[in-house]
Amino acid sequence: MNPSSSNAVSLAGLAVEYCKAMAACREQEPRDFLREVLRYLPRIYVTLTDTRPYGEDSDPEGGADETGAIYETLTEEQYNEVRDSISAVLGENDMYLDTAVEDMRYSDTPVAVSLSEQLADIYQQLADFAATVSQISSYEMPDAVSELKYRFDTYLSTVICSALRAADYTYRHAF
Repeated sequence: MNPSSSNAVSLAGLAVEYCKAMAACREQEPRDFLREVLRYLPRIYVTLTDTRPYGEDSDPEGGADETGAIYETLTEEQYNEVRDSISAVLGENDMYLDTAVEDMRYSDTPVAVSLSEQLADIYQQLADFAATVSQISSYEMPDAVSELKYRFDTYLSTVICSALRAADYTYRHAF
């Protein structure tokens, strides 16, 4: 197995762990669920930050993009089920005001954000990636890793950081 394939399998393993935790969240108390979220989000962030599918000297803006290397396998119903389950666990602590949202840039009014939606967005990206890795050849894995890295660099990293901040605050102050 080449290093890219090994990296893809390692990323897929972390993705599966996170997805299982999100799918099983209804079985947990809110504080226990948030503790688990606080364990996974930094690992996902660091792992994707350290992933270098572009080569050591290249710039992510200079090459990879949405290439279709990651199959869209998660259905809207599955996404909604996970999001609704997370929302039910978090209850009134699901929504929070976030000044870092792009819509807030030119507004004086904070924007309400749903932590369950952010966690479900991360779930969607990781579930699609894990499902793709399980279906493709080792030859195709570098493309899937590159696309996930592109998605991370362009928007997923911001979602992870925002969700981590909200989960940490809620964990420390709400329960």
